[in-house]
Amino acid sequence: MQPNAPASPATSPTWVNRTTRASATPDQASPELFSLAELDPQWVVDGERTGAGYQADDVVSSGAMREECPACAGVPLQLVLRYGRVIRTHLFCTHCTRCFDAVYPDGSSALMPLCAPIN
Repeated sequence: MQPNAPASPATSPTWVNRTTRASATPDQASPELFSLAELDPQWVVDGERTGAGYQADDVVSSGAMREECPACAGVPLQLVLRYGRVIRTHLFCTHCTRCFDAVYPDGSSALMPLCAPIN
């Protein structure tokens, strides 16, 4: 993973205005399932900050999800599982290189169900 720009040294996730809802049909109202929270790449992979951004080798995604990157219209997020240099499971945009967590309304992670809420 190599971002186009250096990540900010955020101490908490950045919430994005994007929610995913469950629905039998697009016309039906449905409950909110989760929101996407942007994560600092240092929280999710063991890598190095370089002049070109944050870089980690040997990080492989498990496949495209139906959720799209809130910053890149129409680009599906990739699921990256915890393995090797990956510190925590997350969603990754291959276009803008941002990392996200899927967060339930109560603040708990949908990707790391045994973890405490990230408030």
